[in-house]
Amino acid sequence: MIAVGMSLGISLLAPVSPAQAAPAHKSGKQYHLDCGSGNDAASGTSPSTAWRTIDRVNTVTFQPGDSILLRRGTTCDGVLQPKGSGTAGEPITLGAYGQGARPAIVGGGARATVFLRNVQGWVIRDLDVSNPGPADGTPRVGIYVLLENYGIGRNYVVRDVNVHDVPGCDCLQPELENSGGILFKAAGSETATGFTGIKVFGNTVSGVDNTGIGAVSQWSHRLPLYPAGTNTYVPIRDVHIHDNRLTDMGGDGILVQNGVDPVVERNFVDGFGVRATQSHAAIVAFNSDRAVIQHNEVTGGAANPPSFSFSVDAANSDIVYQYNYSHDNDGPFMLMCAFTGTYSDGATIRYNISENDKDLLLGGTFEIPVIANGCEIPIPDVKIYNNVIYSPAAKALVGTLHQTPMAVRNNIFAGRPEGSTIDDPVSVYEGNLYHNLASVPAGDTRAVTGDPRFTDPAATGPRPTQGFRLACGSPALGAGVSVPRDGGVDFYGFRIPFWSPSIGAYQGPCVRP
Repeated sequence: MIAVGMSLGISLLAPVSPAQAAPAHKSGKQYHLDCGSGNDAASGTSPSTAWRTIDRVNTVTFQPGDSILLRRGTTCDGVLQPKGSGTAGEPITLGAYGQGARPAIVGGGARATVFLRNVQGWVIRDLDVSNPGPADGTPRVGIYVLLENYGIGRNYVVRDVNVHDVPGCDCLQPELENSGGILFKAAGSETATGFTGIKVFGNTVSGVDNTGIGAVSQWSHRLPLYPAGTNTYVPIRDVHIHDNRLTDMGGDGILVQNGVDPVVERNFVDGFGVRATQSHAAIVAFNSDRAVIQHNEVTGGAANPPSFSFSVDAANSDIVYQYNYSHDNDGPFMLMCAFTGTYSDGATIRYNISENDKDLLLGGTFEIPVIANGCEIPIPDVKIYNNVIYSPAAKALVGTLHQTPMAVRNNIFAGRPEGSTIDDPVSVYEGNLYHNLASVPAGDTRAVTGDPRFTDPAATGPRPTQGFRLACGSPALGAGVSVPRDGGVDFYGFRIPFWSPSIGAYQGPCVRP
């Protein structure tokens, strides 16, 4: 396994020092919970008068600026379901005090371990959260923020938390009960409900079923993109999910539904779809507008059912996947998928590197390529440019199930030595480089064939993506076509030349031996 900070230069936000307590806001009170030696009859307002049980915390309605601090090095059993709401300036903080390991909360197979229901204005940090139980398909969540017929809930932060061991169901539909590690859900059918302000960063999530980190909604019906949705559409705004590390995901790694301009960046996902009954993705947006998914590293995707690193999923508009590194997955890199009752409009896939991702043969006859242009409904205005698809073991690099014309420019397609395939008769191919391909797509009059001369595509160690820079003499150098609104910089941070860009994800000067 390649550590997240090693391959992309990502550094997770440093956790708070064990000796540092979460700060109290000026107008609020500090309450303390010591599940090892506290006393529920005490006031709870100092470490020496700490409460003993989660049940005592659940009896209090907290006020803006209050803090609930758990003693480090202790373990609390049960469901923490505190009451009360904070504000943007004075949130309620759930955190830690003292020295030692993060305080642990163990749900024991309950619906959720930390359960915020119809409240807003919360910061959760510096905890260890688990919810172990039998692997019987029961929906379970680690940290669950549930709004039911609430209106718009505002200002939620989850940071520097370890969420682990949450077995649950493989349940994708938001109308049903859901499972996950850190999950936000807008529910109900009477009062239009959604979120504004979700920040999830610096967390580790492992051994979780269905969704590692997610925002889902039952308020999803909108025209023309999601006529099959339920209730009137309510957007989820100001979502930023970044610098998290997710491993051993039963289903999706990160999922954002109903997002407006959500940003998902610098996350590391290793292992997804590993206990699934249906297809999943490492990072995906659904029924969202202008999602930006960038600078993430994805590996360890399952083959059966087929899991995809990324997906241009149903009911999205103008989604962007850029600067991501997908490698060594047993499933494909990218899926285009709008199904009956949904439509999607616009997608940009640029400056990504797909290394050793697999194609799949299902049932002995149905081929799912590394880039799968499929599902039931065509998606207009799909642009794929300046990516590297390096799959020396894959038979099929690109293929279409339903006829979605894509604009495919300036990509490097490098297949298996005996010749891989691109089976896509409806897309426009221009200025791509093809290496180890059985044939060049018809119509690519600017095609370049031959070895792209990567510096070291088999590179390992701290920065393996450096191996996909272009050596001097590469036929890809300066051989691309200009692309309007090209994003400005490449995978490595080099500016994109206005004239004669290079083919692939690297636009810097050639690398000499």
